[in-house]
Amino acid sequence: MNTIAIVIFEGAVASSIVGPADLFNFANTLSRHLGHAPDNDLFEVKLVSVDDQPVTCTSGVVLSPTIKRSDLVDIDLLLMGGHDYVDERSLTRHLQQMASFSRYFKQVQAQGGTVCSFCTGSFALAQAGLLDNQQATVSWWLANAFSQRYPAVELVMDKLVIEAGSVWTAGATTAYTSLCIRLIAKMANHQIATQLSRIMLLDNNRLSQLPYMSVQSAIGHNDKVISDCQYWLQERMAQPISIKEMSEYCTMTQRTFIRRFKAAVGTTPGSYLQRLRVDVAKQLLANTNLSLELIVNKVGYDDVSAFRRLFSKLTQLSPRAYRSAFGA
Repeated sequence: MNTIAIVIFEGAVASSIVGPADLFNFANTLSRHLGHAPDNDLFEVKLVSVDDQPVTCTSGVVLSPTIKRSDLVDIDLLLMGGHDYVDERSLTRHLQQMASFSRYFKQVQAQGGTVCSFCTGSFALAQAGLLDNQQATVSWWLANAFSQRYPAVELVMDKLVIEAGSVWTAGATTAYTSLCIRLIAKMANHQIATQLSRIMLLDNNRLSQLPYMSVQSAIGHNDKVISDCQYWLQERMAQPISIKEMSEYCTMTQRTFIRRFKAAVGTTPGSYLQRLRVDVAKQLLANTNLSLELIVNKVGYDDVSAFRRLFSKLTQLSPRAYRSAFGA
């Protein structure tokens, strides 16, 4: 039997704790139903808090630990869920709270266990040093903030779940479903994982965060000049805009502007403008019946084929497939 400990903490998103716990317990029920070792569960789920005390989730749900931190021995999997992000200060307070727990992440890993996170949980693993010099992912809208805090981590945003040895990370809140299904497949068997995903109506083909990403919703910097430039670009994106015009708007040399923009936003101005145009195209595909030709024109392109290739590259879906999946 695999022993799983889920970390509980003040300000947690309740579903990021009880959701994974339910999935592992559903796997136990399904295993018994299928006749796999009917007298033995596949997983035993325990809850451990940062300070061995009960916690209150942001929804008001109160959770109590079932084991103490000192009992984190022979743990096969330690799982860190999501904090309810309000702003940068709330995240900083959360990470200060988690600092005392960092050694337990390392302890479980040193004992041969696997450490996992999703959503903002990846910040806690990065703070503990478990993600240095390896690939990881995080909630897509916090990618810039994460990169600025932890430059030693190779952040990958085109995957929903990343397995890097004994450390696994996944994307935004509901990515825990994809993470848990993959863990169940590895720790138990693929049949259980596949059957469970069908019963729970979970999409095993959801492999990336790219279709959901939006540069307009990303959080991560406090550079007012660059922020103003981003709004300026949003208002004028249907027009041809050069780097020279952007830098002049910010009253900087082109070299200084590019360096400062990339430091704040995490990408070059040209790449940002491409993503901005694709974002608006996604909104128009989802919320209108406009033809692709009209949409391409509205976002500042005149070559439909070139834009279709760009759209597919940035979202991993064609415009037609995107409209089919997300259109109203």
